[in-house]
Formats: sequence, C-alpha cells, structure tokens
Amino acid sequence: MKKNTAYLTLGAIGIIFAVLLTGCGTEEQTQSEIAIGNWSQLRNRAYILLITNPKGGWNSSVRIADATSKIVESKGNAKGSWYIDKGQMIFTVAESDIQNIWEPNATLFFDIISLTETEMQLQDENGWVGIWKQTAAKKAAAAEEELQVVLPMGPVVVNLNKNRSNDKDRYLCLNLNLILKELMPEQLPPPIHPRAYDAAIIFLSSLVQNDVKDFDDLKKQGKKLVDVINPYIEGMVKDIEIEHVIVADSIDKVEEFIIEHTMVDEPVSGEDEETDTKKESDQVKSDQN
Repeated sequence: MKKNTAYLTLGAIGIIFAVLLTGCGTEEQTQSEIAIGNWSQLRNRAYILLITNPKGGWNSSVRIADATSKIVESKGNAKGSWYIDKGQMIFTVAESDIQNIWEPNATLFFDIISLTETEMQLQDENGWVGIWKQTAAKKAAAAEEELQVVLPMGPVVVNLNKNRSNDKDRYLCLNLNLILKELMPEQLPPPIHPRAYDAAIIFLSSLVQNDVKDFDDLKKQGKKLVDVINPYIEGMVKDIEIEHVIVADSIDKVEEFIIEHTMVDEPVSGEDEETDTKKESDQVKSDQN
C-alpha cells in the first residue's frame, strides 16, 4: 500500500512539473507587442496607413484610390508617439497636415475593443469604432493552385544602376514570391534570413534599365537571383515568381507601389456595407467642410 502511494505521489509531482515547464515555455505577447506593425484602414476610397514602431513612435499617411483601387494621390502625413495603458491606446500627435484624422498637438485616447495580430478595433471618445487591418503580402495564385510552398518576400524596391551619370533615376519595384522545393511531411519551410534581402537588393541594384526592359529579361534575372539568395535559405528555393513589376521614375510612384502591394483588401458586399460606406463618405465630407 505504501509503495502504491509513493508511486502516485511521484506521478503527481511529475505531472505538476510538466505543467509548470509547459507554462514557462509559452509566453503570451502583450498588447503593446501585438500593436507594433503596419496597419491600414479603408474609409470609402481613402486608405489611412498607420505604422507603429517598438520605440513608441508612429507615423501615418492618407492615400486616395480611384475606382480600380489604384493608389493615385497622397493627402498628407502625421507622426507622434503612442503607448497602451489600462486597455487604451493613446496617441500623441507631434506633427500633422491631415487634421480631420490626426489633430495637431492633440492627445487621442482609444478604447481597445479587440487586438489580434491581424486586426485592431479602436473606439474613439465619440464612440466610433475604427477597424485597422495588419498589412500582408499576397501569395501567388498559381502557386497556391499547384499546392507549392510559397514564401512571400513582399515588395522590393531598388534604384537601378546607370550607364551614364547624367541618366535619370529609375526605380525597379517588384513583388516577389519564393517558390520552394518539395518539403518532406511535417517539414517546416525555412525562415528567410535577413541577409537574403540584402543579397537580393545588392543584386537587383546592380542591374541597369536595359536588363529589365521586358518580362523575358526579368525571368532571366529571376533565375540568377535564385542562386544569389539560396545560400541564405538553406538552398530550398526552386524558383522566384515576380507577381508585379514596374520601373518607376519618381519616389511618389514608388510609394504608391509599396502601399498598393502591402494593402489587405476589405471585401465590400451587401446592402449594409454600402450604407456604411455612404456614412463614411458623408463623414469625410463633413470633416473636410
């Protein structure tokens, strides 16, 4: 009897010890950690962009889209500091030229309704709830259909090399997806090492405009890029898919490309959503007046 009791006691101690170890290994993120990142909010055809950094700073801008969802016009910028305290996200506005959204020199308090890694719902002092979406690169549709493993590399922008010093600046803007080789069952995709981005930027910025004059030339450069970055991704990259590409001649066009290809689309359908869009449009007009 004593022997059985001893076994039971040791078993109970082992279970408690295992639970304690498991608890120590799973550290939940704080709200302040989850809130760090690139967020976007769609009001009618205006995208409000918000970037919050770990040091407590933030900056925001507004972009207006046309009927085809192409970003066509900038409507100003703002910046300041932020922190989270007692269920509220608090923004101090240091500079702003978009007064109807970020009032200059104001301190704005928002109740946190919900906060996840993909969505943030904040309620202002008037009771209006704004929904912010975490931006993310899209996967290549063709790769998904073939059930291939895809690592989105996201938008990459470089200043192309020049043949002559007096040539105009040209910026190569690419949205890249890494197509991986077949993985073994339960094998996780390798992480993208930061040096892979550095290697890609160095390689692409060494190109001149003539190297990327058409899509066939781009495909050739893509095959070379596989060899450049594979040492930093465990040799697992089979191919690189160039989802979108432009050669821009101004920084404004570069900004438009980055915003467009990091934006999470909000589905718009149904009578209620059309009503909400009209209300937001009326609100924007009222603020502007």
